[in-house]
Amino acid sequence: MKYTVSLAGRTFEVDLSGPTARVDGEAISAALHTVPGTPMRQLVTGDRSDLMALVRQEGGWQVGRAGEWWDVHVIDERTRLLREMTGGGNAPTGDQVIKAPMPGLVLRLEVEEGQEVTHGMGLVVLEAMKMENEIRASVAGRVRKVHVVAGQAVEKGAVMLVIGLDHAERPG
Repeated sequence: MKYTVSLAGRTFEVDLSGPTARVDGEAISAALHTVPGTPMRQLVTGDRSDLMALVRQEGGWQVGRAGEWWDVHVIDERTRLLREMTGGGNAPTGDQVIKAPMPGLVLRLEVEEGQEVTHGMGLVVLEAMKMENEIRASVAGRVRKVHVVAGQAVEKGAVMLVIGLDHAERPG
């Protein structure tokens, strides 16, 4: 199966249809191991090993490594072709809801309502599993609503903020 993977502003073509995985046409040797009972995964490529959290969220995944988080969008080849044929691959508009990728404690907010944010900008610092995790904006827009405060405990999936993608001020 072939996939289009978007991560940190870059897009990769991943082909898992043969005996060897290929990323943008280049064969790679890799293994992904699950750490039982956790969202943690160990990615082994060659002689390198990386530990990361992999959390399913609406519209894709979040990957956390060394206290940083990235939104990852994966689209299989069939879905990508259907979107291209129907025009369904256009950029999102409206609002993006930022949810807690795991249960934790809000250590600090790095934005406030009404503030413009850019792609990759820090939004919230969440402490989980004794690590500080900075949740970053995956889009540019304006913070419409902040639903959490510093010191608040949140569950996985709890709405933390809403970012308006259309940059237009709406009443109320």
